[in-house]
Amino acid sequence: MQIEKPWLKQYERIFIPKNFKLSDWDTLEPFFENLEKAQLKNTNYLEKWLDNTSELSSVIGEEGTVRYTQMTCHTNDEEKKKAYLQFIKEFQPKLLEWSNKLDKKYYKCSSRKKLPQKEYEEYNKKIETAILLHSPKNIPLSTKLSELSQKHQEITGNWVVDFDGKERTMPEMGKLLLSQDRSVREKAWFAAAQRRLQDKNTLENLYDEMLHTRQEFSHNLNLKDYREYCFKSKLRVYTEDDCFKLHEAIEKAVVPLVRKMNEEGKKEMKLKTLKPWDLSVDASGKPPLESFKNIQELQDGAEKIFYKIDSRLGERFHSIRPYMDLDSRKGKAPGGYQACYSERRLPFIFANATGVHNDVRTLLHESGHAFHTLQCRDQKLISYRHGPMEFCEVASMTQELLALPYLGVFYSDKDDYKRACEEQLKGTITILPWIAQVDAFQHWIYTHPQHTIEERSQTWIALSERFEKDIDWKDIPEEIKAHSWHRQLHIFQVPFYYIEYAISQLGALQIYRNYKKNPKKALSQYLNALALGGSRNVKELFKEAGIQFDFSIDLIQELTHMVADDLSLSP
Repeated sequence: MQIEKPWLKQYERIFIPKNFKLSDWDTLEPFFENLEKAQLKNTNYLEKWLDNTSELSSVIGEEGTVRYTQMTCHTNDEEKKKAYLQFIKEFQPKLLEWSNKLDKKYYKCSSRKKLPQKEYEEYNKKIETAILLHSPKNIPLSTKLSELSQKHQEITGNWVVDFDGKERTMPEMGKLLLSQDRSVREKAWFAAAQRRLQDKNTLENLYDEMLHTRQEFSHNLNLKDYREYCFKSKLRVYTEDDCFKLHEAIEKAVVPLVRKMNEEGKKEMKLKTLKPWDLSVDASGKPPLESFKNIQELQDGAEKIFYKIDSRLGERFHSIRPYMDLDSRKGKAPGGYQACYSERRLPFIFANATGVHNDVRTLLHESGHAFHTLQCRDQKLISYRHGPMEFCEVASMTQELLALPYLGVFYSDKDDYKRACEEQLKGTITILPWIAQVDAFQHWIYTHPQHTIEERSQTWIALSERFEKDIDWKDIPEEIKAHSWHRQLHIFQVPFYYIEYAISQLGALQIYRNYKKNPKKALSQYLNALALGGSRNVKELFKEAGIQFDFSIDLIQELTHMVADDLSLSP
């Protein structure tokens, strides 16, 4: 008899009939009515009610996730698009309305204050915030924003380029930027940029519509702007000014190191100036790293790495291999993500792999999110099965770094292995100025709601000058740079969800530092913190993981020095 692995165990339905299939709202609403009418006589009744509420949310959430993942995997499939839009239009408005009713019922319940304080502290904060930030006027606006996001997925998912007689996806075009033939890189870079520009007006107008809707959304809550809504709704333990200080710290401590990397690359390639298409190529003149030939090789290699880090990770990765869609193809949304099937409490990994090293890094990253999903799946409250984003990204970025000693799985040649490690370490640093630029851009956007498209473009260009040093844009049409932010889907779809990557990178680098000193202890602290899910605030989760929640310039300099030493560079 085969023993079921604990991270795959099934959770039986107690409140919802086992054979219930979500089809339309009329079949779903009786469960909400049951919860609304329930008598919460004491804490036992209340906790059972919370279990039922979480179960119902899990069933609904899984249906939404299934439809979303299917839509992003096949943006050109009208049936999948229709199914997702039906969920948005038919279910989402009523779900928002009913969630508010149940939140108020819980918050007003006299038994609530008798629940274990520490266990329910974060949950109470989330519910109180949800009640404060609810307005019936915003229900149709939420639906509209979801529809606009789907439209964005559809537009970008259909980006293909006819290059040298072959139709290529954007990830495939990115692969050409690794070519040692500079003319090929330049041609590919311009071809991809021109393809994005074909939709520049559509995307700018779409974004304006998003901004207008979000501004109306915040006004309905009597908030100053949508930025205030985002900070409150995300329960951030830091302020807007803290973000500005982080931008400044990155500018002072990280940009000089990136400049040094770029300068050394320019000298090695014997170039007078560094162009945007020169940033990804191997400066020593070696061909692109050949990481894998097919998706199975990518999965096999990642699995071996996780077993080498810790058998617990390897076993978990092996178990979830069927829950992945990793290849790049026409009609598939760009980027990569990990989603959670909330009833099964299992992860799904989405990527656009084309055979380059960055694909390895992406799978390592998204697998970290998947481990997070598996570690905290026993949390009873559904809201505790997802942590604060600043720590969720620690879960993922950590795996990119812990894998460094084992990248030889993909690269038997010692020089290739060294190059892969360098590429990965450089990536931890070079991404930070981009994150700061994207976040600073959004702060400006939402605090200048009446801005024009031209003002938005000029602001982006000015921020590029601040965070993107020593890149020569001469003789490149300004409109390409002005609209280059269109590459970042977060700006369109999840406002103010990006600074978390910088904060989390600092956390992941600290775990990496701890791992080099004591691997067993560092990994145990990491896994224990993941298991807490969202039951603790972000500062407590960092502490549990053995790291500091600190993004001061002193810590950033210390960590960048560590990376520079590993790269044999003096910052």
